[in-house]
Amino acid sequence: MFFNAIAVVCADASGYEATEEDFVRWENTWDSLIPPGAYDFVPKDFYFELLFNPTFQSQLDEAGRVINPLLEGKSIEIAGFMVPIEVREENVLKFLLVPEAGQCIHVPPPPLNQTLFVDTTTAPTPLRDLYQPIIIWGRLSVGTQSFEIADSGYSLAASKIITLNLEEDMIPVVPGADGDR
Repeated sequence: MFFNAIAVVCADASGYEATEEDFVRWENTWDSLIPPGAYDFVPKDFYFELLFNPTFQSQLDEAGRVINPLLEGKSIEIAGFMVPIEVREENVLKFLLVPEAGQCIHVPPPPLNQTLFVDTTTAPTPLRDLYQPIIIWGRLSVGTQSFEIADSGYSLAASKIITLNLEEDMIPVVPGADGDR
C-alpha cells in the first residue's frame, strides 16, 4: 500500500489527519507480520520469469504461510482494507483486513501472513466500500483460521476502527514507476 500522502482526513469526528510518516509506519506494521528471513530465498537480481518456475512458486507459497509468533499479544495500529465475512444490515460483524484494495475478491488471495481476521460481533462496525481504507488499533493473536475466501494467520481484537478518506489528489505511488517521486 503506497500513497503519495498529500493530505488524508478520517471520516470520524476525531479529525485524525494522517501524515506520510503514518503511511510508512503502517507499511512497516504489515512487513512485521512476515517473520524475518521468510523470503531470504528470493534473489537480489530477481527477474520476472522466475515467477513461472514451479519450485520458486512453491517457495513463495510456503513463505506466505509462515507467521510471526513474536507478535502474540502485541498492540498494533495498522491501516488496510476490509473484506467483509459476516454482515448484518449495514454493519460488519466479521471481516478480513488485507494490505491492498481488492484482495480476496480475486484468486489467489493474499498470503496467510498478510491477512488478519477481525471479529467485531460485540461492537459492529459500519459497512464500508471495499476500496475505502481503514485504520485499526487492537491486540494481535497469532494463529491460523480458514474462511471460504481466504485464510488468516492472525486475529486482531479491535479497540478502535476509523475510516480514512483519501482526498482526490491522493495518488497511489508504485515504487520505480515514476522517477520524479
